Amino acid sequence: MRTPWLVVLFLTLTASGASDQYQHPGPLHLDKEGERWAQRTLKHLSLEQKVGQMFMVRVLTQFMNVENPEYEKLHSEIQRFHLGGILMTIPSDGQFLMKTEPYETAMLANSLQKASEVPLIVAADFERGPSMRMNGVTAFPHAMAFGAAGKADLAEQFGRIVAQESRAIGVEWNFFPVADVNSNPDNPIINTRAFGEDPAQVSALVDAYIQGARHEGMLTTVKHFPGHGDTATDSHLGLAAVNRTREQMEQIDLAPFRAAIRSGVDSVMVAHVSVPASNPIPRKSPLRRRRLSPAC
Repeated sequence: MRTPWLVVLFLTLTASGASDQYQHPGPLHLDKEGERWAQRTLKHLSLEQKVGQMFMVRVLTQFMNVENPEYEKLHSEIQRFHLGGILMTIPSDGQFLMKTEPYETAMLANSLQKASEVPLIVAADFERGPSMRMNGVTAFPHAMAFGAAGKADLAEQFGRIVAQESRAIGVEWNFFPVADVNSNPDNPIINTRAFGEDPAQVSALVDAYIQGARHEGMLTTVKHFPGHGDTATDSHLGLAAVNRTREQMEQIDLAPFRAAIRSGVDSVMVAHVSVPASNPIPRKSPLRRRRLSPAC
């Protein structure tokens, strides 16, 4: 059963505690008071507001004063469409990422929170921690380095520190960990982003990261379901295919996702890949591509 959006929101709020504890969020916890808050808030929202709460927009994190046209647009969209969340990222120039500073990120997140009638869920894609998007924070290696170390306690500390630094700047939800098993050496997109090639080890490190992050009040996302490790195409540039049998997927790809769900991961990100074994097209279906003659 899917966790209601407002229940997830309350988890982020209760993790923070009182106003003097915002810099020290505790473990994620949902109690009866939280359930009542979510149900009471949901009851008073109109249908339009409920629809808006399901949307998240991308925000390019950089210094903005209140008269900046981009800031005014964001402020207006949050109020007009009753948006439920924002995804904090940074501008880029080709492959060059224009990193920002923690203070600017926190100021923008806090300012946009004030514009929202219902508190926003603030997310980010911090696979290697906030250092992927900003300066002045802890720099971590790719996930595969933790796989090479082979120690679950290091992955747990990884999750804890990323959560602490993320929550300190107002980010409550991280699109990590990667649960893909990097079983194809020609994989151009997962590669070192995965914890490794062994399903059991990937499962253990995914579990450890989630536990560490949740202990420090951070929502997590496991990706890329049902497994992106056995592909040879960059899915940002084309449609990658996972050409495994269903049995192979059960043995290799799905194990880390099951481990993540048992660990209490908050969400699952679906890969934009083709997985024929998960939904085979019947031979006589008109959807099956016809063979073209040489003349074509």
